[in-house]
This record gives sequence, C-alpha cells and structure tokens, in this order.
Amino acid sequence: MKRDGLKKAIVGVLGAATILGALSGCSSNSQKPAETTSAKASEESKKEETSSATAQSGSETTAAAEPVTIYAATGGSPKPFTFVDSSNQLTGHNIELIKAVFDRLPQYKLEIEVTDFPSIFAGLDSDRYQIGVNNFAKNEKRKEKYLFTDPIFANEYVAVFAKGNKKAESINTWEDLSGLKTISQSGINITTALENYNTANPQKAINIEYSEEDLVLQIQDVEAGKYDFVLMDKPMYEYYEKEFNFNVTGVSISSDVAKDLMEEPYSYLIVSKGNEKLVEDLNQALKEVIEDGTSKEINLKWFGSDYSPSYK
Repeated sequence: MKRDGLKKAIVGVLGAATILGALSGCSSNSQKPAETTSAKASEESKKEETSSATAQSGSETTAAAEPVTIYAATGGSPKPFTFVDSSNQLTGHNIELIKAVFDRLPQYKLEIEVTDFPSIFAGLDSDRYQIGVNNFAKNEKRKEKYLFTDPIFANEYVAVFAKGNKKAESINTWEDLSGLKTISQSGINITTALENYNTANPQKAINIEYSEEDLVLQIQDVEAGKYDFVLMDKPMYEYYEKEFNFNVTGVSISSDVAKDLMEEPYSYLIVSKGNEKLVEDLNQALKEVIEDGTSKEINLKWFGSDYSPSYK
C-alpha cells in the first residue's frame, strides 16, 4: 500500500511537471509570432517612409530638371540687332544678348520665334509670347500695355541724307525737317514721333511714306534721291555705312529732337503683363551680363564700340 501511494505521488509530480512544461511552451510560442509581426510591420513602415521620401525627392528633382519655357518674338530686322543670316540662322546683337541672359537663368528655357513686327505685340497681348526682342524703345503707349526690363542698349539717333544735301548741315528742331520726305516703318518709335510732330504742326508737316523695307533699302532710296532723309539708330547707321560704303551722311540730331524720338536713350526687352517675376529674373541676369563684360563683347562684335548701358 505504501508502494502504491509512492507511485501515485511520483505520477502526480510528473503530471504537474508535464502540464507546467506545456503551459510554458504555449506561452513562449504564442509570443513569438506577435513579436515577428510587430518587427515586420515596423520594417514595412520604414520601407514606406523610405519609398515616400524617395518619391518626393524624385518629384523635386524632376521639377528642378524641367525649366519653364519662355517664348520670345522678334521681327528678324533691323540688322544687326536681329536678322536671319545666309545659313538661315537667327542672329544679331539682341539675339546674342538675350541668349547670354538666359544662359544665366537655368530655371527657364528660351524659345525664339521670328514673326512680322505687328504680330510681336499681338502675341504679347495674348501671352503667346512672353518677351519681345527687337531693340524696343520705351514710350507712353507701350508702358501702358507692357512691362520693361532694365536697359539692354544705350542708343543714339542720326538723320541720314544723301551727300551734298544742304539740309544735312544740322538738325536742331523738327522744323528743320518740315516739308521733306522720309520713309519709316509703321508702329516704331521713330514713326510715332514723326506722326506726333505732324499732328501738332499740320502746316509744317514732314511727308511720311510707310514701308516695311529693310533699312539697307531705305538708305539706298535716300542715296538715290527718292527720299530726302531717314531717321535711324546711330550704331546701325555706322554698321551699314562700314558694310556697304553708301554715298550718304549721318547727321547728329539735337537733344530736343532725340527726346521726342526716345523718351529715354535706351533700348529694352518688353515683357507681357503678369510676368513680373520673369522681369525680376531678367534684370538680375542682365546686370551680370553687363558687369562680367559679356555685353561689351557682343557690342564690339557687331558695332566696334560698346553701347552697353551703365547700371551704376
């Protein structure tokens, strides 16, 4: 009987140990999957964060790599400011200068289109073009409709006569040109000044014939006696005179007449309304182009003299 009691006691102890072992095993096994699941979730979260950060970084890189396209329009004349050369390439002072400006503006991509002169303004009005590049002067009418950059060119004017013309001695006032015949393109600042004078002085008017002729042909017509004179930029006249050796003379005009021709003695890029930030960026790049001597190099190439404006 004692032996049976001892047996029962041993069996009881072993049974309890087995039960405890089983319970311990269950506890251990039930915790491991939870820990593994938690680790996996944490790992997945980190992957998602990394993926999100990579996507955001990629988006920012793509945005930085995609500059805003800016469309500029030019009439392709007058030479040497803007023209299409014998290789059918658009070139000239204004064209090289605006390209140099945009070389310093990686946030933009420049596209230049050649169109007829009136279409430059129509395109700016509709924002088809953001920039007009045609050696533009500033006047009240243009200031109402467009934005202007800082000056790109310091300008002067001359009246071109055939050699031997007695009227070619000096141009002190508009009346020195009254009764004479000239040729000019519609819509440019020279023509506007002539029209304003005629409106105010109908009895002493200057006879204007409107034409889209290239300035070289206009000078030839003056040389041949078809017209008495033509008004033009002094740098342009000097360029043509050197290239074609015309039998004409360029007469400097007085400051009073010059002021009517050009409110300020400069040329500009004109910009469509609503693009104030673009003007700000263009002005900064223009300053760099002038200060680092790039503008001077371009001027010397085309004119033999530096007509860069001073921003001091």
